[in-house]
Amino acid sequence: MYLETFGLREPPFGETPDLRFACLFTREREILAHVEYELGSTDTGVTLITGEAGMGKSLLCMLIETGAADHGVTATRHTADDYAQGTVAWLRSMYAGFGLPLPLSAEANTEDHLVDGLAAGLGRLAHHVDKRFVLILDDADELSDGNLDDIDRLMAGCEKNGTSFHLVLSGTPSLRDRLSARGGPALAGRIRSRLPLVALNAEESERYVRHRLHVAGTSRMPFSRLGLRSLRDDGKGNPQRLNALAHRALERAAERGEQSIGERALGFVAREVLPQHARYWLRRYRKAVLLVGGLAILLFVGGMATWFLSGRSPSRPKNLVTATPDQALAKFKEALPAGDVGKLRVWGELLARWQVTSKETSVTNAIHCDATIFPGLACVSGRGSLDQLRRFDRPMVLELDEANGNQQVLMVGVGDEAVRLYLGGKYVELTRDAFSHIWNGRFYAVFRIDPTVPGKLSRGDSGQGVSWLLSRLPPGGNAVSGAGASFDRAVESRVRGVQERFGIAADGVVGPETMFALSSMETEGPHLARGVP
Repeated sequence: MYLETFGLREPPFGETPDLRFACLFTREREILAHVEYELGSTDTGVTLITGEAGMGKSLLCMLIETGAADHGVTATRHTADDYAQGTVAWLRSMYAGFGLPLPLSAEANTEDHLVDGLAAGLGRLAHHVDKRFVLILDDADELSDGNLDDIDRLMAGCEKNGTSFHLVLSGTPSLRDRLSARGGPALAGRIRSRLPLVALNAEESERYVRHRLHVAGTSRMPFSRLGLRSLRDDGKGNPQRLNALAHRALERAAERGEQSIGERALGFVAREVLPQHARYWLRRYRKAVLLVGGLAILLFVGGMATWFLSGRSPSRPKNLVTATPDQALAKFKEALPAGDVGKLRVWGELLARWQVTSKETSVTNAIHCDATIFPGLACVSGRGSLDQLRRFDRPMVLELDEANGNQQVLMVGVGDEAVRLYLGGKYVELTRDAFSHIWNGRFYAVFRIDPTVPGKLSRGDSGQGVSWLLSRLPPGGNAVSGAGASFDRAVESRVRGVQERFGIAADGVVGPETMFALSSMETEGPHLARGVP
């Protein structure tokens, strides 16, 4: 890994959006300010944010979600993973996101009833506690016209009830074209603002690279002047492309023992990283390429086919479920990065999902999984089964067996048949049976917790820790929940119930695992992906 080579605390150019590395320019600030202004309105309305893939739309959606709470607005954000669940499951997840009770009857769990019930529930909340709401739909180009019509009905219901409800749609320009076409979804008529996210210019691209390196802790620029210019030109103002090029350039320099990355090195990296690398060589070696043009085209087409068919696209997990167990495990092991490299990437991704900033802690510090990583963030480790970990509904680091060097992977989803994993560079799906042959059963998980809560609670305790406990235990008994609350026999019985539910030793003592279980019942924080078979 290149961290020590270039004096970095953590990898600066990750594949997934990370609020810790947010670098905002004029256009992003204007979009955020505009959305903030819209959220201050009591009317319903739609804001449409469009831009090419990799331009930072998901990061903007995360910033909007984070900033909404500061303005007293209840926000929930959905992505393509949520839409993949199916319309009914996706609508039900909105109830949880807005803090509404789920309908229990089968008749109320139809598409029409769920939309109407959601509008009515938001209306009651707005009337009784004066709440405002924003629904953020990232990757909205993945939604069908029927889904968009459901959202239009929801907004119409909120408007009728006098509910302050705002919608943010984020997607590629194809979404804008769909909504602008004649006969398109009715929701298009509600759009009040269309905000395009355009490419970075040359100066902004350089500032973007310097900013991410600074946040990651470097004290010097690893790219030469010409190397930085080449990175800027090949990145074409697309943050995702810049990240991919810069990350591989740093890896290659560390492998070769180079302290400075120049234009020539970026040329090799562009050939490795960018799917359209034939254009790069055509620009630099036009005469030579024209002599072997036919062969170059064949190689390019073959390379592109291999790229997509092998599942290398980071946006789609490589599906190994359909392969035989032996083939799946062989391909899985080939995809694993080096042990130290994978561990840093996996823990970095876990911290990013919890929105832990580099100012709060470093990846290398979190890897130790101390009981308290820093005040407000705890870590727990243990052994369990996939069924038990599935109940926690949180992403967790899983450790492979000794035959695989005790390497670590991040579990981001688990279903009845398969488990979705992040290997520190790509996502894969593997059958649960195949994965059980290489996983030693150990897991590591982080969770946020009130810093005033002691590390252990048991019968006879009182104070703020017990108040925290009672506020998260499922209802039961007549226990006092105020400042005078105490950990009595009734509370112990409720704790045992939670422990039995999550497969924890039911001793009635609230330790790290039980605190993690209680934390996992909260809607805040990352959850496992839906739609895993």
